[in-house]
Amino acid sequence: MGRVRITLSECRTICRKALQKAGLNEGAIVAITENITAAERDGCRSHGLFRLPGYCLALQRGKASADAVPQVTSVAPSCVLADARGGFSTPATLAGHPLLVEKARATGVAVLLIRNAFHFAALWQDVEPLAAKHGLVAMAFLNSKAFVAHWPGGRRPLYGTNPMAFACPRKTADGSSAGAEPFVFDQACATMARGDITLAAMDGRPIPADAAIDANGQPTIDAALALKGAQLPMAGHKGTSLALMVELLAASFTGDAFAFEAAGEDSSTPTQHGELILAIDPERCSAGGGREAFLNRVEALLQMVEAETQAAEASGRSMRLPSQRRFTTRKKAEEGFEIDEALLRKCQALGESEGDTARL
Repeated sequence: MGRVRITLSECRTICRKALQKAGLNEGAIVAITENITAAERDGCRSHGLFRLPGYCLALQRGKASADAVPQVTSVAPSCVLADARGGFSTPATLAGHPLLVEKARATGVAVLLIRNAFHFAALWQDVEPLAAKHGLVAMAFLNSKAFVAHWPGGRRPLYGTNPMAFACPRKTADGSSAGAEPFVFDQACATMARGDITLAAMDGRPIPADAAIDANGQPTIDAALALKGAQLPMAGHKGTSLALMVELLAASFTGDAFAFEAAGEDSSTPTQHGELILAIDPERCSAGGGREAFLNRVEALLQMVEAETQAAEASGRSMRLPSQRRFTTRKKAEEGFEIDEALLRKCQALGESEGDTARL
C-alpha cells in the first residue's frame, strides 16, 4: 500500500469513532481527537493517527481508565495539581491550564503538576496555548518509560526519552501580541524521538549512527534493532544530564514512576508518568518594564536569528527557527495531509462495527 490524502475533518471523524467504540468518555474524546488532529495538521506524524491504535489498546486492556475525569486542586499559592485519575494526560493538562494561568497572573510564576496520567501526546501542545493565548512563557518536562542508556558506557535503557518543551510569546508585524505565532520548541533528551524510530522501522528506513545501540550494546542504524536495544542521549553526557534533570522534575514532584520503574511496560500503549509545566507572566516578572518591554527584547533576538536564517537560505544553506516548519505546514493543512494507507485502514477499522470491520 502507498500513501493517501485525507482532510482534517476526516481525521477527527476517524478518531472520534475509534475512541467512542473503545468506550472513552466524551470530554476525553474531544481532547484527544483535537490533539491527534493538531499533530497531523502540523506534520507531526509520530504523534498523529499513528498513536490512535495505542490509545484504543490501552482502553481495551483496561490499562487506562475510560471513565476518568481529571481532578484539579490548588496545592499552594503558585502550584496546581491535575490528577488524571488513571486517564490520559491531555484532558488533565487542559483541565489544569485555567488555574495555572490564573496563578501565574496573580503571583508571576506558577507550576502545574500532572500525575496519574497516561502520556502519548506531543509535548508542544501543552505549552503553545499558554504563550499564544495567554502571553505566558511556558516550559514543560515529561519523563517516559526507560528507552535511553546512560552515557558513556551504558548498555541498557535507564532514562526515558524525556521530552521538554518551551513556548515564548511574540509580537505580530504591527506590534500586537494577539494572534502572533509564538516561539516554540519540543525536543527529547535522546538523539531521536522514540516515535520517529518506530516509524523508521515501519518504513524500513535507516536511523542516524549516533541514535541507538542494539541489544548487544553495539551502534546500529537498523531501526528494528534499535527498538530492541537502547537509544542514546543527544550530545553524550550533556543529554544524559538533561534526561536525569527531567526525571527529577517530572517524577519526583508528582510521585509518579521513574523511567526504570516502568521499564517492563508495553511501549505500544501509553505509559503512566509525571509532568511538570512552569508558566511565567512577563508582566509581573520582567525587570525591564513589563510585558511590552519583554516582548521587545524577544523580538530583538529572534529577528536577528531570522535575518541569519534568510541569509543562509539565500546562499543555499538550510536554517530555520524551531516551529517554523510546523507553522508553515499548519497553513496548508486545510488542503489535507498524506498518511500511510495501511495505517489509515487500521485506524478506520478501530471505529467500525464488527460487520464493517470484517469487510475491510
